[in-house]
Amino acid sequence: MKDGFFPALGTPLDREGSLERASFGMQIEKMIDAGASGLLCMGSMGNMVSIRDQDYPDIAEACVNAAAGRVPVMVGVMDNSVSRVMDRIYALGDIEIEGVVATTPYYYKSSPEQIISFFEKLASESYYPVYVYDLPSVTQSPLDAISLGALAGNENIAGIKSANYDLLKSFMDENRFRKGFEVLFSGLDVFDKAIQNGLAKNLDGMFTCMPKNTKSMYLCARNGDYPGVSVHLANIVRLRDEFVRGSVFSAYSHAMELLGMPGEYQPDYHAPAGESVRRKVYECMKETGEI
Repeated sequence: MKDGFFPALGTPLDREGSLERASFGMQIEKMIDAGASGLLCMGSMGNMVSIRDQDYPDIAEACVNAAAGRVPVMVGVMDNSVSRVMDRIYALGDIEIEGVVATTPYYYKSSPEQIISFFEKLASESYYPVYVYDLPSVTQSPLDAISLGALAGNENIAGIKSANYDLLKSFMDENRFRKGFEVLFSGLDVFDKAIQNGLAKNLDGMFTCMPKNTKSMYLCARNGDYPGVSVHLANIVRLRDEFVRGSVFSAYSHAMELLGMPGEYQPDYHAPAGESVRRKVYECMKETGEI
C-alpha cells in the first residue's frame, strides 16, 4: 500500500440499525476524492462491535462496491476469541479486500504469550491477510517488542496499526520489519512528526469528518511543507478535542450531518449530541474551513 492517509470510516445507520447507503457511499467518495490511500471499514470509528450480525457482511460489501477497486479496503473483525473472529471472517464470504483487522481480545487482559497465540492461531485459520490492531486503551493489552517481533515474522500477518510511535520507529530503524509488512501509525496528535520520520502511512477516523483539512495536510506532506502539515493537523486535533469534551460518537454524528452524510454513527444507547456540543462542533468546523 502507498504512503498517505487511511480513514477509519464511520458507519451511518438508520434508527432500525441498517446501513444508510447513500450517506456511506458519499463518505467513501469524499475520502477517495481527498486522496485516501486505503479504507478501513468497521474499525473503532466504524463502531464494529455494535453492528448487528445480520448487517455486518452487507456493510463490508457496500464498502467494497463503493470503493470499486480504486483503493484497498480493510475490514474490522474484532472479537474475543479466535473462533468468534473467524465467524466474522466467514460472514464476509469471498469479497475482495486487502485484509482483516483485529485487536487482541478486549474482555480479558492478555499476556504477551496469549497475544502471540491469539494472532498466530488467527493467521493460520484466516484466508485473508491479518492486520494487528494495537489498541491498549480498549483491550487492556498493549503489544510489546517481544509480541511484535514474533508476529511480524508470520507470513499471513500483513501489518500493524498502532499509536506506539517509539515501538514502531525502533523496529523500522533496526530493520526488524520484513519487506512488505505494512506499518499504519495511528497516533493522531503526532502525525506531523511521524510523517517526517518515516511513519508515513497514517490511519484515523477523524479524516472522515475533516476531508478538506485532510486533503490539504497530505498535499503539504507530499510537497515537503511540514509546517503546513502541522497547521492542518492542528485543525483536525481541535475538532477531535471538541468531540472528547462531549460524547465522542454523538458529536461525530453531528459533524458528519453537517457535511451532508447523516446517520446514527453512535451506539444505539448513546443520546444525540446536546445543543452546546452541536454549537461547538459547528463553530470549530466553520473556523477550520470544513464547512
